[in-house]
Amino acid sequence: MHRNTPTARPQAPQLQKYLQDMVRALAMATQMTGDDKRAAFLLRNEPLAAFGYKTADTLIQDGRADAVIAYLESFAGGAAG
Repeated sequence: MHRNTPTARPQAPQLQKYLQDMVRALAMATQMTGDDKRAAFLLRNEPLAAFGYKTADTLIQDGRADAVIAYLESFAGGAAG
């Protein structure tokens, strides 16, 4: 998506899908961290080893929001075993 899309075409389906997915992931990350600023920082900057060291933001842009959210949920549930 082009960097001008949010201002030039805010109703673009691709942008709206990204924003919806990012809000879902942000809600999960905020629930885990208890801090929305920390959660946003982690989603944008923390490389995830399980996904080839891509960030959650990059994965969401690639259409893998469900995988990111499932990954976050696995941590929210705690370690098993």
